Amino acid sequence: MKSPHDFPAINPKKPDGIKPNGIPYKVMVVEDKEFHRKQIIQILESEGYEVIAAATNGAEALKLYDSLAADLDLITTDLDMPKLDGYALMYELSQKKPKAKIVFISDETTKGVLADLLKMGAADFILKPIQRGTILERIKAVLQKK
Repeated sequence: MKSPHDFPAINPKKPDGIKPNGIPYKVMVVEDKEFHRKQIIQILESEGYEVIAAATNGAEALKLYDSLAADLDLITTDLDMPKLDGYALMYELSQKKPKAKIVFISDETTKGVLADLLKMGAADFILKPIQRGTILERIKAVLQKK
């Protein structure tokens, strides 16, 4: 029997975080500010992405990376972090030839730094403040690019 509250799905689209084969994209979020880290994780999980790791700096991310590399589809990282910043993290990861796409979610930087990050293999650079729509749209575009 139908309940009076069985509303039709008005948004039947598949979540962006699910691959065509039905498996979620696996993500590591690297962000030193707890509020921003939780915000990014919540945004991604709301679209079906599976956040399998979170790190507060590049050094932590590198330690996690080796055990997760085979599963990771995406790494989001801040640029300005303690211990090992996003620039050094990008350099270290580029030496490992990651299959995961790397997207920076950070404050503004210089054109030179941005050019270097892209040359090292960064897939995109999203400017803070963190905006759900922008993050989801840009990450979807990065993951769909062959």
